[in-house]
Amino acid sequence: MGELRVQVPEELEEKLKEFTEWESMILAFIRLKIFEHELQKSKELQRFVLESLAARSKLTPEDARELGEKVKAGMLDELNELQML
Repeated sequence: MGELRVQVPEELEEKLKEFTEWESMILAFIRLKIFEHELQKSKELQRFVLESLAARSKLTPEDARELGEKVKAGMLDELNELQML
């Protein structure tokens, strides 16, 4: 297995000490980011994920639109707070 070394700022290092299994948390994060990257690259995988979610959904199209608008507004607020926009 490969090894990854990361320099962590002191304030994050202190917060990491609260987690007993931070290595597994970081591995899960890496797996998630790889999946997100693959999902962005693959239209077929995107379609599969969306169809799987939609097949079990009880949302009406109007509910889905309203939820989507709330998510977009929340993401915009978060990006503005982080001064990324």
